[in-house]
Amino acid sequence: MNRNFYATIACAAFAAAAMTGCGKGYPAPPSERNALILRFFSSMRSGDAAAASEQGEKLRRMDAGNEYIVKLITLQQSNAFLQRAQVELNSGNVDRALEILNEGTKTYPANRDLARQRTRVRQLRNAGMLLRELQEARNSAAMSAALTAASTGLSSNMTPKLRAYLEDYKLRIAEVAREEAARTASEPVVGDSSRK
Repeated sequence: MNRNFYATIACAAFAAAAMTGCGKGYPAPPSERNALILRFFSSMRSGDAAAASEQGEKLRRMDAGNEYIVKLITLQQSNAFLQRAQVELNSGNVDRALEILNEGTKTYPANRDLARQRTRVRQLRNAGMLLRELQEARNSAAMSAALTAASTGLSSNMTPKLRAYLEDYKLRIAEVAREEAARTASEPVVGDSSRK
């Protein structure tokens, strides 16, 4: 009898567990989900991409079917890469910023902002060399070539100050070209029979 009693209790417990859905995952209560959404948007508004990304992952687990939330989360996660890269740039670590942006574009290849910023940082990395070529050019042909390289190489990072510098450089090229032409005109031509 004792054995039947325990078997009956076990069956009743099993039936009760099956009826109450033991083992099933239930969605979070609306109040918890709403609070998380508010924190997520608050983090987005304040520009804290890392916190928004973390809260977004929790939201994604709660509501994986919501495409709007998934897009916002992806945007915030890519913004976290942009913020980390900006911190490195502000510290003067251009190469480290480029590494972060490369990692971000591998993780989020469709994000245009990450790709655009990566291009700008690549150009910044080469800016020193391009500006040095502008300074070292000694004749109008070399100056024109350096100007073309700098204008193309720095096109995504064109600031008003840089644009003004390049415009002044064009004027210097014209001046150097005039000086070269004047020197060439005043030099005697080898084999000229009119000068004896």
